Amino acid sequence: MMKFLRSQSQTVLVVVLGVLGLGFLFYGNAGNLLTSSAGHASNDYGSIDREDLSMAQLYDAVRLTRYSVIIQGHSQDLTQRGAAAQIAEEAWGQLLLLHEADRLHIDVSDKQLIDLIHSSPGFQKDGVYSPEVYTQVMAQLKDALRLPSEPGVDAIANTKAVYETIMRNNLRASAVSNALFTTVRSSARGLSDQYEKYYGPATVSFISFDPKSFADAAQVTPADIEAEYKAHPDNPAYRTSEKRKVDYVLFLLSPDQTKLSDKEKAAAKDALGEKALNFALAFQPDPSATPGVTPPPAPDFLTEAKKQGLTPATTDFFTVDTPPANVPPSPSFNNAAFSLAKDNTISKVVELENGVAILHLAEIQPSDLKSLDEVKADITKQLRELKGQQAEKSAAQNAAAALQAAVAKGTDFKAAAASLKLKVETVPVFVPYKTLEAGLGLGTTTVTRPDPRLQTIAAEAIGLAPGQVSDPVPMESDNSSLVLHLDNRAKADQADWAQFEPRFRNSEDNQLRKQVYTDWVNWKSKQPGTHKPPDLDAYGTVE
Repeated sequence: MMKFLRSQSQTVLVVVLGVLGLGFLFYGNAGNLLTSSAGHASNDYGSIDREDLSMAQLYDAVRLTRYSVIIQGHSQDLTQRGAAAQIAEEAWGQLLLLHEADRLHIDVSDKQLIDLIHSSPGFQKDGVYSPEVYTQVMAQLKDALRLPSEPGVDAIANTKAVYETIMRNNLRASAVSNALFTTVRSSARGLSDQYEKYYGPATVSFISFDPKSFADAAQVTPADIEAEYKAHPDNPAYRTSEKRKVDYVLFLLSPDQTKLSDKEKAAAKDALGEKALNFALAFQPDPSATPGVTPPPAPDFLTEAKKQGLTPATTDFFTVDTPPANVPPSPSFNNAAFSLAKDNTISKVVELENGVAILHLAEIQPSDLKSLDEVKADITKQLRELKGQQAEKSAAQNAAAALQAAVAKGTDFKAAAASLKLKVETVPVFVPYKTLEAGLGLGTTTVTRPDPRLQTIAAEAIGLAPGQVSDPVPMESDNSSLVLHLDNRAKADQADWAQFEPRFRNSEDNQLRKQVYTDWVNWKSKQPGTHKPPDLDAYGTVE
């Protein structure tokens, strides 16, 4: 039932930057943001209408699809299981739509793109497009997308180019989507019944099952603890953190340069980047070396730095999330240090807040398995919580089944619960849709947002019939489970009907179009001369 509410909520579905959101392209789960490309056994990158795709085309489609998901504010979905494969599937659908746009000669002019950006509320100040706001948002987007920094390249200009490419593609794909799918309409039957479910004042009783109470009673034996320890030696919680020591050279802005304007500071940083790059090139193989001749060993990092008049230093051992001593705290520094390997010991230019750096991997202190005594307390707590959750879910399922059977025979819900020694609570009368609306900050009648648990109860109540007992409903807010009983649903006030009807019809239409789009992609993928890459899912991890 929440899908209808979300379809109405700009807070939830509208692109974070106040720009274009497509109905078919980027719904569902996004892909994982992985830091390395996956290996692919096949050199077949697919084809569309007998035109072979290149590796670059496929990789770019995957990257832009992932970026689009982040721009739309769905980055919280990027760690879901199977999301990388979903990214690849969405990228394939995007390629099919864009190919149709090429075939139909659908293009987007610079003026159309500019008009879109200028009309986006996220880029406006006092209702008018602001170049300064646009640049500020692009600076934030650069970090959100984790676009790589290259010496001599304006990072903000690069972010704008990526963003504008995505928007241009979205406009073209949207034109194709509109041509193919806008005539799709759902019947949206039973509108009056649906309206009563959303707007009829509801009274709900419930029984709560708290995993904490079950965890307190859970028994964990020494054998359980030892078995868990031996079964999962790679669990990071059972191991020490890997530590690294690196040599480094910092190329920092002078105190006067740190006071410059952003544009001037960026130019000064680029100059430092060029200097750092020239230093890093001293450790690269000579491209003009004679083939077959063993090249001389790379120079020593510290010696070469001093030779060039630089001031090298060496860190103490540090972990990926702990800044080394005497180095300005920087996630970029730590990430670069832990991306180095024994066969790749020199970093690229690493951008810092007030400069850049070049790193050299000096030593690795590997992660090691802690002793059982060191982790016994943590394993005990973990197993007790796990057993508590399992017992809580089992108790909730058994209670729901017993209550459903009793109510079906005509027993009063509260009486049935009392016979099972279960405590019943009742929430005050509420209108489900308005409760959900207030929870998202969309309503104007309430100042205080309702408890997250009440929001979940409201969402579930929409799907229940009066007198019906629900299956266990998980509560994300506290990991408990509720068994609900819809005591009563009163007649809905008709004041909201005029707004509800078009919104509900639109929601149903979008769900149907989503399915038709999926069917179209599957159909198109099987046409002569068109086929997906044989290992398409693997490309979802492309950086």
